[in-house]
Amino acid sequence: MRLALLTASAILVLALLAAPLVAEAQQPGKVYRIGVLSPRPSPGWLDPFSTEMRRYGWIEGRDYVLEHRYTEDEQQRAPALAAELASRPVDVILTINTANTLAARQASATIPIVMLASGYPVEAGLAVSLARPGGNVTGNSIYAGAELFGKYVSLLHAVAPGMRRLGVLWDYAPPAFSIPESAVAIAEMRRAAGTLGVTLSLHMVPTREALESALAVAGRDSIDALFVTVGPVQAAMPPPLAEFIVARHLPTMTDFGSSAVRKGSVLLMAYSPSFASLLVRGAYFVDRILRGAKPADLPIEQPTKFELVINLKTAKALGLTIPASVLARADEVIQ
Repeated sequence: MRLALLTASAILVLALLAAPLVAEAQQPGKVYRIGVLSPRPSPGWLDPFSTEMRRYGWIEGRDYVLEHRYTEDEQQRAPALAAELASRPVDVILTINTANTLAARQASATIPIVMLASGYPVEAGLAVSLARPGGNVTGNSIYAGAELFGKYVSLLHAVAPGMRRLGVLWDYAPPAFSIPESAVAIAEMRRAAGTLGVTLSLHMVPTREALESALAVAGRDSIDALFVTVGPVQAAMPPPLAEFIVARHLPTMTDFGSSAVRKGSVLLMAYSPSFASLLVRGAYFVDRILRGAKPADLPIEQPTKFELVINLKTAKALGLTIPASVLARADEVIQ
């Protein structure tokens, strides 16, 4: 009898100790509003975020709701959309790309902002440092400290060792991307190219019209391979770009274009952080913030998982043999 009473008491004590934790996670009656500022809608793209939030104890529709705003690749709309979210007001703002984060911070210096993906937040003025952001912005940086743009040059050189001139079509340009960010990334590419004895033929393509002009110049530069950024102009692989690649049989690599490589497009390779992993880490930041943490104290993280996708069909059409060392690094090979 005495043992039963002790057991019952122990259970009661444990339940009382656990009660604040449950209340902290759920807060019955409180439904948080989470704003999402991103370039364009894409069905199911936030699923990894919602799944991870559920693991932390937050159920969409019960504990929080998502309010989406899309720039539709018209970056000039971002400030007004960010201001709209801030006026709701929302409890947290999730952002895709640095420019949307800048717009969100301009709209509010107090609402916590979590970057699901960003470029160089320190250079863009969003944080004092990655380790101690110091403001209301935290989350994921895709490129900072990773020297990714140098790796793009190295990977292309590995599959096309005869490459002497590399064309670069760069649409990470204002207003969607800041000049300091581009400067850091391009400097990485130039260093890697110089080490390999490769000359960069760099073309800024902030608009569709600029892309067509850049293609005309690149065609005269006798480039041996091509690197294409996936920003507002080139994300959908416009026909003039695809035709240019095919007509000149160019090994072409991109960042954040793995889905296009999988579809059997003209792209040879894509190398980028795992976007699903970034969304999962985004949930971590939101969970911490909803439980009382300050963005200023949450270090901005760099990606830990990268994906290399290679299309062997495209390689065959180009007459390229992908080295075994590169294939061994691939996360996915399209046969």
